[in-house]
Amino acid sequence: MLRNQVIIVTGASQGIGRSIAEACAREHAAVVLAARSAGALEAIAGAIHTAGGDALAVPTDVTVEAQVEQLVAQALDQYGRVTGLVNSAGVSPLAPVTETSLELWQHTLDVNTTGTFLCCRAVWAPMVEIGGGSILNISSGAGKRAHAEWVAYCASKWAVMGLTESLALEGFPVGIRVNALCPGPTDTPMREANFPGEDKSRLLAPEEVAEAALFFFSGAAQHVRNAALDVRKQPRGWSA
Repeated sequence: MLRNQVIIVTGASQGIGRSIAEACAREHAAVVLAARSAGALEAIAGAIHTAGGDALAVPTDVTVEAQVEQLVAQALDQYGRVTGLVNSAGVSPLAPVTETSLELWQHTLDVNTTGTFLCCRAVWAPMVEIGGGSILNISSGAGKRAHAEWVAYCASKWAVMGLTESLALEGFPVGIRVNALCPGPTDTPMREANFPGEDKSRLLAPEEVAEAALFFFSGAAQHVRNAALDVRKQPRGWSA
């Protein structure tokens, strides 16, 4: 139960971010939905309201500093506090190094790494003022185990892991818990774009990742920091 919590979720218009936002709302948190797609956010917020939940849609490009600051300002105006943040906005371009342009490289780091940094920085002071909070950065299995032809994505997600560890140490004295979630292959639109026709029975459902994410905002996680939790689907035919 996440009653009385106010949680910002970026990348909330689809995939893992959307599932986490919906799961938080079902657990009675107020959720602030952030993504670039205003129409999708309003539809999701409307569905949450219809189900009896509380949601605020704030169209946001996490690579734009002023928009991130406005996102947090609107959350504070609406609810008076921010107790949680989920950094789920991301891109995952699949390309060999020779086909990875500087523009593609920079955009990937801007969204996945710089966007995460900007959002963490924006909620930091408001969380300190209320005595702490919980930040969950969505990294990836590729933030621990590199893959060929995914150079920009892997670099960005490894950077998120370093950012998480540094902020976890900085947040400890002020009550801010910072952790990372590292999903394995998950059935999302981004995954589909990279691997069309893939056998989806091998993939996690976004809702399964969301269930793991809820732990970091629960009372059971009040002393958990600098964790990097893997969420992976067991291969068919595997036995211990």
